Amino acid sequence: MNTQRGVLHCRVMDEDKVRKWVHDLNNRVGMVLANAELMQLEKLPPKAFERTKLIEEKTLEIRQLIREMTNHLLE
Repeated sequence: MNTQRGVLHCRVMDEDKVRKWVHDLNNRVGMVLANAELMQLEKLPPKAFERTKLIEEKTLEIRQLIREMTNHLLE
């Protein structure tokens, strides 16, 4: 991508590749989310529990960003 002189140049997207990448990325984010949720079921010190809640919160934010980017790129 070239941003010379404030002009954005983009290559033509291969929509199938983008869909696969988004799917793969969502799968990985889902694994992080699932593990954070499982860790919350364990007996953790309060600080560790708060960290798992933060991981869960930020992972959900990442999922929303992925959804928004996908909607923008593939609508």
